[in-house]
Amino acid sequence: MMESSAAVYVAFIVTLSVWIGIFVYLWRIDAQARELQRRLDRQPESQQRSTPSATLHVQQRAPSLDQQAEELIKQG
Repeated sequence: MMESSAAVYVAFIVTLSVWIGIFVYLWRIDAQARELQRRLDRQPESQQRSTPSATLHVQQRAPSLDQQAEELIKQG
């Protein structure tokens, strides 16, 4: 009888420990996120980075040797 009640207490303590660990972990992450937000809020607008944007640069292809030869033939 005593062993079964001890097992219940052990299971309760393990479960409680896991929940406390999760709570502490989330609390620390929240504190770090708040600190990062404070730093961003204190940063002047000129130092804040703008959102990255992609720019597409289109370059003309170099003429092939055949096209160059045709140009030379046409010129002279």
